[in-house]
Amino acid sequence: MTLLSQLGDLWQRRPNLVHWTAVGVVALVALVLVAGTQGRARSAAAAWGAPVRVLAASSPLAIGTSVEGNVDLVEVPAHLVPAGALTSTLDVGDVTRTVPRGGLLTELDIDPTSGVTPGRRGIGIGVGPHAPEVRPGTAVELMLFADIDPFNPAEANVSADRVRAHVLASQAERWLVEVDAADLESVARASATGVIVPVVLSATR
Repeated sequence: MTLLSQLGDLWQRRPNLVHWTAVGVVALVALVLVAGTQGRARSAAAAWGAPVRVLAASSPLAIGTSVEGNVDLVEVPAHLVPAGALTSTLDVGDVTRTVPRGGLLTELDIDPTSGVTPGRRGIGIGVGPHAPEVRPGTAVELMLFADIDPFNPAEANVSADRVRAHVLASQAERWLVEVDAADLESVARASATGVIVPVVLSATR
């Protein structure tokens, strides 16, 4: 009797045992494979970190664009989340530097000092209660009146230096502006000893 005929005879005489043994072996192999796949998936997830919900730009954001209404909350693996990533629009104002579509927003994107162009300088100035309302990126001309005696303002030199600047941030009676490095000393002097009168040139940079 050949081997094949012996196996056939065994199958006919004990079909249930052979059948369920085969089913058990297949099920065991499948279980091992699934467990291995799940283990690898857990290891990969642990390597990237748990997902974190952060703000991403839903469209390109120009300087001065409000964060509110222009961002989405997206889930990003913790390993890929940049330092200072924003997780809420609460108390977040306008962006102070451009952000591409899909870019994750960080504290630097709303930090007034982060919008300073390389080679230029940022400086805070007092602008008085009658200054025009401006947004980040507004081009202005600063009329600088320095060395004014507060007790004798009428005797002040009425000639003014004129400096071009861009607004980085503004609040009541105080702006943060960007100026050429060569003009920094003149602006600081006028801010400390005199008066600065801003004139709006354009609404965009």
